[in-house]
Amino acid sequence: MVSRRMFLRGSGVVLGATALGAASACSGGTGGGDGSDGGGGGGGELRFAWWGHEEMNRTTNLAIELYNSRQSDVTVLPENASWDDFWDRMATQIAGGNGADAFQMSNQMIVDYTQRGALLDWEPYIGDLIDISGYREEMQSYGVIDGARTGIPISTDGFTVLADLDKLEELGVGHPEKGWTWEELAEAALAVHDASGGDIWGVSDGSGRYEVLEPWVRGRGKTFFNAEATPVTLGFDKDDLAEFFEYWNNLRDNGGCLPADVQAEANTHETSALVAGTGPFYFTTTSELNGVRALTPARIQPLPMPDQAGGSKKANFIRPNLFMSAWEGTSQPEEAAKFLDFWINDPEAVEVIGNSRGVPPNPASAEIVEETPPEGLRSPSDYLDLIAEIGDPMDRLTPRSGREVYQLLGRIAEEIRFGQTNVPDAVESFWSQAESILG
Repeated sequence: MVSRRMFLRGSGVVLGATALGAASACSGGTGGGDGSDGGGGGGGELRFAWWGHEEMNRTTNLAIELYNSRQSDVTVLPENASWDDFWDRMATQIAGGNGADAFQMSNQMIVDYTQRGALLDWEPYIGDLIDISGYREEMQSYGVIDGARTGIPISTDGFTVLADLDKLEELGVGHPEKGWTWEELAEAALAVHDASGGDIWGVSDGSGRYEVLEPWVRGRGKTFFNAEATPVTLGFDKDDLAEFFEYWNNLRDNGGCLPADVQAEANTHETSALVAGTGPFYFTTTSELNGVRALTPARIQPLPMPDQAGGSKKANFIRPNLFMSAWEGTSQPEEAAKFLDFWINDPEAVEVIGNSRGVPPNPASAEIVEETPPEGLRSPSDYLDLIAEIGDPMDRLTPRSGREVYQLLGRIAEEIRFGQTNVPDAVESFWSQAESILG
């Protein structure tokens, strides 16, 4: 069992009185709200925790209601929070011996939590209580970390460039049907700016996003992290990062991507240049596709991430977006396993949850929730089929402390945008700080 001191010290989470109070308030209802029993879900109750947007919250509550309507011996209790509050609360609860029995788990955090000894090994329940036989082989292996199956994928997605087809047609700018290169993206973005008379820009600024840098280095046959090294290191070179930053500097200087001040205000889907009609190319993931489409009447098409010409590995890949994990200290591991199997395999549950988190990993489940998009547009499943055709398998899950490196990239890129540093100094700063984080 992970001690409170060890977990909080290792998690990098700073917990003040507010976070501790929120954790206590959210953990009630199981007889363990004060952490006194350390059981995490006794008395016929199973706590399930998640974060998410409104649609995820709606579908999760419906799934829980459906499950509870069929059970007589256990009641699933929902615990919902925002992204930041979720992790603060979970760190506090697990460290205090009062973790939720089962919870949604991020692909950026699962290695970290596994290596802290916080997650249950699902392996003893595979085949008996949990059926993942329908998953593709590589998807079955995701979540097996250091010999323990600490997460089961519950959704899949891929990185994408969303394109406003209406705006591109209005300006007479083309777009690829399948793959394209970074040079072709730059040409298209600059063409947007020129065709609009300089009134709008081409693409959102991707210089601070790991979802953009990772395909950049993959297309060069490299990886974001070298998870085989001890300790983990960066899997690309300084020259790769310098050329990446210079690429975005050139686009920014020539009107191809959003200026720094505009990008700073366009940091959500709702405020994005894509939705505003001032930047028709936009980076996100396919799990966000339907949510973005709901914000604009424009026809939005997911396009693959650009690739490198002649690279030894393809930039695009399908990844497990979210997992379901369980607390290592749960008193009801079998009930947690039954709830997980219901989530991924029960046709009614699959239909209720839909694509709110991304495409289900089980092809049979994905077929149940397959959508018919407007003519000429791809559904999330259509897009992942395209990526399976033109891409390569995912490298590795985000290693421990990897999310901190992603956040570092965002800070360094912002310094470049606002002229607070130059590219050579930015690369050295990123490198030294990343090595410190990973070491």
